[in-house]
Amino acid sequence: MNPVSLYCFPYAGGNAWSYRPLAACCPPALTVTGIELPGRGRRSREALCTSLEALADDCFAQLRPALVTGRYALFGHSMGALLAYLCTLRIRQAGLPLPEALILCGQAAPGLRQKTTRHLLPRSEFIQMLHTLGGCPPKILQDDDLLDYFEPILRADFQAIETWQPNQQEEALPVSMLVLRGTDEDLPIENAMAWSRLTTGSFECRSLDGDHFFIQRHWPAIATLIVNKLGIQENA
Repeated sequence: MNPVSLYCFPYAGGNAWSYRPLAACCPPALTVTGIELPGRGRRSREALCTSLEALADDCFAQLRPALVTGRYALFGHSMGALLAYLCTLRIRQAGLPLPEALILCGQAAPGLRQKTTRHLLPRSEFIQMLHTLGGCPPKILQDDDLLDYFEPILRADFQAIETWQPNQQEEALPVSMLVLRGTDEDLPIENAMAWSRLTTGSFECRSLDGDHFFIQRHWPAIATLIVNKLGIQENA
């Protein structure tokens, strides 16, 4: 069976290495590659971006050369789910082969997010919000030097999400979708199920135990769901 590439889009504050735990759970026939956004990781010298559409353009530019041949799928959590979706729209517009599947985690369908301005919160409230949301290691939230590095990245990402205006007239994609959500996160099941309106392919929505960062508790299970979705043999 031909190998499949899984391109992964980071959540707010994440980078290309955020999905290493997922890669460790996947069989050799599924290659996990993280997308790097400007202003972090190996692109830390570049300016941060506060536009979700511009970030999607950047992601598409990174992926485009690899999409000519071979099987692939896209994965994203939270902000990364929106980027994976927006990147797929650009792939369709360019007439390139579409992904075999979109795996979207911890994100409401476009237009159904609660309106927030968390990127404008004072530092103390911003830190408390991050603590409540989960996913950010306590050592970062308790270290002023680390916060000085990560806070601008997180604020830029939240601004990109919170100021984005989705196109409600977007045509549905002929791409299979798997949507995952945490049972304890602030994402109603109906808002996750609403992704079904944006695909003419197969659709499945699963709930896994945990808060917004439920993915960190369920990497093996998520890897199995992806492998099954793509029809990959575990020992391939």
